[in-house]
Formats: sequence, structure tokens, C-alpha cells
Amino acid sequence: MKKENVALIAGLLFMAAAAAVMFYYEVELLNALAFPIFAIGISPYFYIRSKEKEAKWLSEAAELAGKSLLDENEWIYEYTGSSYSSLTIVNKDGEYIGAYKIVNLPLWKKVVSMFLSGLDAYYSFTAGVFTSHNEPAVAFQKRKENGRNVLEIRNHEGKTVGYYKEEKKLTRTNGAIYTADGELLCDVKTKSLAGDFHLQTEDGRFFASYMQGYFDYAMKPQFQKSTALDLVKVGDQLSEIEKTLAAAVVCYWMSYLQRGNR
Repeated sequence: MKKENVALIAGLLFMAAAAAVMFYYEVELLNALAFPIFAIGISPYFYIRSKEKEAKWLSEAAELAGKSLLDENEWIYEYTGSSYSSLTIVNKDGEYIGAYKIVNLPLWKKVVSMFLSGLDAYYSFTAGVFTSHNEPAVAFQKRKENGRNVLEIRNHEGKTVGYYKEEKKLTRTNGAIYTADGELLCDVKTKSLAGDFHLQTEDGRFFASYMQGYFDYAMKPQFQKSTALDLVKVGDQLSEIEKTLAAAVVCYWMSYLQRGNR
């Protein structure tokens, strides 16, 4: 039996046992505890499934030429169902072009993040965007600075190429992307509660866009069996450094959007 199925069965048994105990002792907080119990029971299944799927992608991609989202202008994010912050990225032909994931987390943060979706919004971490051959393409460090979230963004050589500074405004997000020398490249803000965005550089070039529920390629055979896909379009006039900045910010945003943490 696959590990993911074992985890699913174990999670269901855990939820059933927890519910039985609460009913037996007439726990008044049953309604309040229902979601945390469900999250704890089902999260290992989604986590293991996403890790096994990633291993399959890497195994298949190892036999092909390496691909990177930096070579593409349309990034398709496939939702894995995991509460842990990781994203699978494919191109318009359904080819695996890499993944986004948080790296080098202490064990306690990793375990808590598996069960509590979006908790990583409250602590500092390092994340990377990797190619189909699991080589680093983009990296960033997230930290708090004067009450704002700040991403220090680096290229595949580890060189700082810019910054993203973000402020939460009620249910929407405002921020700005800067080059390494502090020049404003792009104002960043969501257009709706769903997280839609359409961004332009300061000189009027198209930077990136996303619209929830809109997907150009839904009828292509390679996407018909997918249950949740998000399409982000990126400007074809961006330099390599600008695209590196776009990849970091878009992956950072999409990680929370796909987990429902807008």
C-alpha cells in the first residue's frame, strides 16, 4: 500500500477516534475543535502525497533536458492540497518546469507548518524556486522589518538582485518591488479579495497577472485530470533580473493563495 494511502487511513482513524472520545465525554468545544482535528488528521496525507508526486516529477524530469520557469512566460501552479508551503510549476504544455518550497526550516517549524496552513506568514524563512532538475533558480529570505514583510531576492548565483516590501491592508496586499540599488521597479497590489493582480513596471511594461478561476488551457488533455490549477502570465519584455524578481514575488504570493490564506 502506498505511503499516502496509509497516511490517509491513519488520519481518518485518528479523526474518528477523536470524535468518539469527544462525543463520549460530551465535550462542549466539539464544534471549535472540529477543524483543528480535521487538519491534524488529513495534513500528513497531503504532505506525503505532495512529496511522492515531487519525487515522481524529478525522476521523470531527470531524463529530459532541464527546464526553468525563468525560460517561460506562463507559469501554471498545480495545487497539491498540502498545508505545507510548496508548489509544483508546469508550463502551458504540461511539462514540469520546477517547484517552489521553503528550505532549511527547523524541525518544529516544519512540523507545525504541516498542520497549520499559513503559519509561515508569521516567521522568517528562506525559500527557493528550483528547476526541473532541482537546481536553484531563484531564492529569497523573508524577514520582518519595521512591521513589514521584506523579501531579499537572490539569483541562482546567490547574488542579491532586489527586494520586495509588503504591507497588509485589511484583506488585501500592498507592496513594492525594488532593484538591488533601491530603485522602484513595480508597485504591487491585489485587485480583489480573491487575490487577482495585474502589475506593470514603473515605465509601463507588463510585469505579471493572475485571475482566480481563469485558465487558458483547461481543455488540453494534459490538464483535464487536474483538480486545481492557477495560471500566472509574465511579461515577455522583462530582463533576467526582473523575471527573477517576478518569480520570487509570484511564488511567494501563490503559496498563500493556493492554501486559502489571502
